[in-house]
Amino acid sequence: MKIILNERHHAEQAIAHGKMDKKPTKTLACLIKYEYEQGKSEHEVHMSLEQFMTQHYPDYNTVQWDTYLTRVISQTMNWIKKRKEDQKSTMIEINKIPITVDELQKIKALKSIRLEKLAFVMLVYSKINNLINENSTYWVNNDLKEVYSDSQMAVSKKDQGLLVYKLIQQGYLIGSKRVDSTNVQVQFACENDNIAFYLERFDDFVLEYLRWKGENIKICTICGKRMLAKSNRMKYCKDCKKAGYHQAGRSYLAFV
Repeated sequence: MKIILNERHHAEQAIAHGKMDKKPTKTLACLIKYEYEQGKSEHEVHMSLEQFMTQHYPDYNTVQWDTYLTRVISQTMNWIKKRKEDQKSTMIEINKIPITVDELQKIKALKSIRLEKLAFVMLVYSKINNLINENSTYWVNNDLKEVYSDSQMAVSKKDQGLLVYKLIQQGYLIGSKRVDSTNVQVQFACENDNIAFYLERFDDFVLEYLRWKGENIKICTICGKRMLAKSNRMKYCKDCKKAGYHQAGRSYLAFV
């Protein structure tokens, strides 16, 4: 998932350890919101960002980045202003998402793993958007490419729309009335039911649905990533195995 769900934590990690998102703008926006909460002026925020980038971003050049930083600060400050006018929080802080039994049963009733995985991811995105927008509308306006990436399905652009349409046909989603919009509204969310589990990790989160269905989900002993295990003997994710880390681990254990 590309969304930074806990902006405060992200900003604190950036300040403490120099950690940055692959897209610097995301980290900078979190830092701006964080610095704003500390009561700093726009000039002080600009100076803080310059100092941060100088320390942690390779080949940072103050002159070349000045216009860019000014634009990011202006855009983020406008966002903060709008949120305050709407009496909404100025930092996104999402730590967990509740998933209910009724929601899972409705998804399972689709009896198509492709539709089930897509419906589950759509549900999670809708709940995240509710928390970000501080409402209960269950709209998903995220890029379909990102949604399908989190669904862990290789789907052609043509079939992406087709699968969404099938969920609309079956009453799980409602499409936007705007002809040029791909936004959809989730119709099967049910908060007033027993909670089956909380999503607290948002990397490969679709695996939690598969775990609920009884699939064997394990943790890679090298990197800690979750994976769908084909056997109980499986210990390493495909990335660590491909990189040869598992061989290095075995050599180390043998030496010890």
